[in-house]
Amino acid sequence: MSEETEYEALLIDTSIFDGNGLRLEKGLLGKLNQFKRSPVVFLLPDVICGEIKTHLEQKIKASRSALEKSINDAGDHLFFDGNTLHEAKELLLDSKEIEGLAETRLNNFIENTGAVVLECGDHLSVSELLKKYFSNSAPFSESGKKKNEFPDAIVLMAVDEWAKKSNKSVLAISNDGDWSRYCESSEYIDCIEELSDGLAMFNKANAPYALLSKLESALDSEQAQSFLDDVASKLEAELDGFTPDQDAESYLYWEPEGSNGWFKSFYLTSNVLRIIESDEEYLVIQCKAAITVEAEGEFSLSVHDSIDDDYVHIDSVTATAEEEFESEILVTIVGDLEGPIEELHIEQVEIVSPIRRIHFGTLEPDLRDYE
Repeated sequence: MSEETEYEALLIDTSIFDGNGLRLEKGLLGKLNQFKRSPVVFLLPDVICGEIKTHLEQKIKASRSALEKSINDAGDHLFFDGNTLHEAKELLLDSKEIEGLAETRLNNFIENTGAVVLECGDHLSVSELLKKYFSNSAPFSESGKKKNEFPDAIVLMAVDEWAKKSNKSVLAISNDGDWSRYCESSEYIDCIEELSDGLAMFNKANAPYALLSKLESALDSEQAQSFLDDVASKLEAELDGFTPDQDAESYLYWEPEGSNGWFKSFYLTSNVLRIIESDEEYLVIQCKAAITVEAEGEFSLSVHDSIDDDYVHIDSVTATAEEEFESEILVTIVGDLEGPIEELHIEQVEIVSPIRRIHFGTLEPDLRDYE
């Protein structure tokens, strides 16, 4: 394995999930969200999916039993009223949400990480599997309960065949020696022990996608006000003094005599972002926004003189209007893409579909001029 190797796929052994406490939503496992729209394929073979689900169910069952014991032990003092104890158990232990919780968490993890669930049976030769079994070839050992190694063998051989067909290099993460032995002879799979080291290898290629994931999470939790303020500041500069086409209604003949507009406010209509362009030190993302602008328009009002067949100027009026329009915006972010969001700088915001025309309502002469 070369330090310069740019891996195109990631495979994580069940032991790594267990070693990280099966905390699919946080910690190092939570960082796997960066692969959601990454060009790197996060492989999750069906065998590993089944093992994770089983281990989650065992964790949930053990946690539920421990919680029930704690509630019973506290019954004499916290829940001395029998009805209160019953209600506490019903709320915490009999909730329907607990049933199927393991499957729900696993499905959410797959969705949030964009994991590709690999059907091992579609990429596995049973004859080759048995050949390795009887010849004690990795990942099968010469001693011990070799039948326990079948899941590992199925996963590694299936991924190896997938990688060969896809012509992709795979980084496997496992602290199982049998995995390491197998990968030593594989042309397509390398193996390391630490998840943190594996994520570090993808940091450079995945930095834009990791940042995108962090930014979307910050928007969802309403923790991205600094980013939104910077976008608003750039929109203000972008729309300062824009001149929209003028539209209006009047019982008089009117002509536009100039307009001037400015930015008022905006909000994102969706927290789902999209990478348009990226480099080591900048990133262009696409957002969907609703932008509110205000504008002032000058109008000339005239009346038709049927005798001279001409228009006679009556008044000049100024009208103001406020209008909201929706557009995709391109936000150019510069700085260390692997650093904190707060330290990034927004260099430019471009409105893809700027507002072209504003309706200024009904125009009437200012009667005070005649008074």
